Amino acid sequence: MNDKIKSVQDDLAFLRTLAEGRGEGGIGVAGGALYGSAGLIYGLECLGHYAQAIGALRMPVAGNLALAWVPTLIFLVLMTVVIVVDRKRPTHGVANRAVNAAFQGAGIANLTLVVIFAAAATRNHDFRYWLFHPAVVFVLQGAVWYVIFMLRKKLWTALVSIGWIGAGLAMGLLIDRPDLFLLVATLGLFALMMVPGFWMMRQALRQSAVTAAA
Repeated sequence: MNDKIKSVQDDLAFLRTLAEGRGEGGIGVAGGALYGSAGLIYGLECLGHYAQAIGALRMPVAGNLALAWVPTLIFLVLMTVVIVVDRKRPTHGVANRAVNAAFQGAGIANLTLVVIFAAAATRNHDFRYWLFHPAVVFVLQGAVWYVIFMLRKKLWTALVSIGWIGAGLAMGLLIDRPDLFLLVATLGLFALMMVPGFWMMRQALRQSAVTAAA
C-alpha cells in the first residue's frame, strides 16, 4: 500500500513539474546557450570599444567596421541555428511559455527601439541619441528578469533584474562619458547576460539528464 501511495505521489510531483515548468530560467538548453553567447559576443564588442575610448586600442576604419558588424553577424547565425534546431521542441509548462514570451516581447521592443533611436540620432546629427538605445535595452532586460523572478521565486533572478536596471540607469546618466558608459555596458553584458545564460544552459542540461535517467 505504501509503495502505491509513493508511486502516486511521484506521478503527481512529475505532472506538477511539467505544469509549472520548474527550472532556473525556463528557456531551455538552446535558449540559455544563445543568451549566454550574446552576452559573450556583445561583451567583447563593448570591451573593444572601451579599449578604444581609453586609448588602449587603435584600429583602422576596416577594423572599426568589423568590430561594429561582425558580432551581430555571428549572433544572427547562432540565432538562426537555435531557431531551426529548437522549433520542433514543445515548451512544457505555463511558466516556461511566459518566460519565453517575455524574452520574445523584449526582442520585438528592441528592434523597434533601434529604428526610433537611429532615426533620432540621424535627424539631430547627435550620436548621443543612439547611446540611449542600449541603456533602454538594459532596463527592458531588467523588466524581463523581474517577470522571471515573479514566476520562479529565485533570489538570483531578482539580483539579475536589479543589476540590469541599475546598469541601464547608470548608462543613461553616463551618456557624456563614453569610457565609463562602455565599461558599465561591458561588465553588465558579461555578468548579467553571459553568466546567467550559460548557467541556465547548464541547469537545463542537468534537468534533461535527470529526466532521461528517470
